[in-house]
Amino acid sequence: MLKEESELIKYLSDNGALEFRYVESRHRLDLYADDKYLTMGRIKHPNIFGAKGMMGFMELYISRLLRKKMQLARGSS
Repeated sequence: MLKEESELIKYLSDNGALEFRYVESRHRLDLYADDKYLTMGRIKHPNIFGAKGMMGFMELYISRLLRKKMQLARGSS
């Protein structure tokens, strides 16, 4: 789901620069990437990060639901 919904994650994954790490003490999945590709990805997709530089799972999930509803609404018009 993350690759489908995030252009940045898709870009990083396609270039083999993405690494998933589960932080057990925080019960959180973190994604890490090579600095070179992360910098290029942030330049290509500047609007993906909020003020803190992080995007949580719920924000990604909600944006996916909204996008699907918008596509359905456009398709039925």
